[in-house]
Formats: sequence, structure tokens, C-alpha cells
Amino acid sequence: MRIVIIDDDMALLKTLEMLFTGLEHEVIAFHDPYAAFEFFRTSQAVDTLIVDYMMPAMTGDEFLRRIRKYIQKDCKIILISGYTDKIRTLDFEKLGVTTFLPKPLDLDNLYKAVGSEQNIDEFP
Repeated sequence: MRIVIIDDDMALLKTLEMLFTGLEHEVIAFHDPYAAFEFFRTSQAVDTLIVDYMMPAMTGDEFLRRIRKYIQKDCKIILISGYTDKIRTLDFEKLGVTTFLPKPLDLDNLYKAVGSEQNIDEFP
């Protein structure tokens, strides 16, 4: 499975990259949403996109609006954020968001949203 992760929190980004790579997924990680946008403009299909809502350069919803024409319709889009009060005003369906997960992330819920069968209790 090809997973793209976009988050300005480098510690979380690297942790998620290591976790999903350890589960034998192909992971492409970005801390800059503009670099991720360029990737989507020129890239092959992605199975799952995990994107943070609150980033300094561009919000997650703005990013999703910009990539809509470049991303395939069956891509799972997981929006993550610690700012749940700001998320309430978003139209998830219009943005293509399949799952919203609040931070701090519950890894079991993240694995389920991605479609990984891994359970946190089973992870080495």
C-alpha cells in the first residue's frame, strides 16, 4: 500500500513513517504541504493520504482543495488534528475526507482507518 503522510510535526511524521514502513507499506512523508502538492501533481496513484489540518504554510483543508483534481477518487483521506473545534466547520464529504482522527492519535484507530490489520498490541 502506498501511503503519503503530511504533517509539520517532524517527530510525529517520522514516527508514522517508521510504523507504516515497518508494516511493509510504501511511505512518502512530507513536512511541507507545498512539496506534497508538487508530488501529487506529478505522481502515480496513492492508496492513503494522512494529512494534518493545522500546518503553518497551508491548512489541511486548503491542501485537499488544491489536490482534488490530482488525486484518484478511491484514495482514503485521513485528516488528523489536535484542533477539533476548528474541524467542526469543515465539509468532510466535499473535501473527500474518509476519516477524521483527533490528536494525540490512537494508533489502533489509525491502523483501522488505513486498512492495516495491525493491532497496537501486536506491534513489536
